[in-house]
Amino acid sequence: MVMLRLLRAECLKTKRTPFLLTHLLVPLIISGIFLAYYTYSPWDFQGKVTAYFQGLACGLPIIIGLVCAMASEQEANAGHFQVMLATTNRKIMTYMAKLLLLLLFSLGAIFLSIAIFSIGFIELLHEVHFDYSFYSMAACILFGSHVILYILHLFVSLQFGKGASIGLGIVEALLVALLLTGLGDSIWPFLPYGWSGHFISLWIIKSVGMDIALLEVSLRHGIIACIGGILVTFILSCLWFWKWEGRASEH
Repeated sequence: MVMLRLLRAECLKTKRTPFLLTHLLVPLIISGIFLAYYTYSPWDFQGKVTAYFQGLACGLPIIIGLVCAMASEQEANAGHFQVMLATTNRKIMTYMAKLLLLLLFSLGAIFLSIAIFSIGFIELLHEVHFDYSFYSMAACILFGSHVILYILHLFVSLQFGKGASIGLGIVEALLVALLLTGLGDSIWPFLPYGWSGHFISLWIIKSVGMDIALLEVSLRHGIIACIGGILVTFILSCLWFWKWEGRASEH
């Protein structure tokens, strides 16, 4: 199958690069910092869990901007994208393979970070209010909420370069944090930067047994916007890549 061969080729490209190491070290560092702080923090368990997941939600745009920039620069350095653009007659498949690789690594990194945190939180700190199924669902929520950002950053990094992707990630992180305040209460369902933080907060609220009936309309709008936004953005990005011939100049 063409996609499997392309995906294997993309995996081989990551060898001797910091790409894999980034996806291993960042989850370890983030989870370790939170667990170390929570050994003496006076917060209650819900506050600790909420802070951890909202911290991830705020930090992920920067990480996404960085790894997409790394993937783009790798192609730029390997013949100004010619390897990527000329690998197969079905040009769009190369784009889909690179996007899929980024998403698979993202899924693995998110699950790794949350697995480390949940094991430490439950087994070492003895915070057993949530079981492992809660953390697994939280990982899925975080991953699904950020798919659209990977599509956006892959486009930005390929079209405009690594600086634009990293800079956008920093701005996005600030927007995520801003939308977690009262300013985002009414508009978060319609903005990609409000999805992850609010989805995960609602999951925590529901898991502790609180009624979220008053928030179900916003939740439903957010889910519809998230799924629709991913589909539309993916289709538009494929149409763009089909006509893309590489950057005219490298900076």
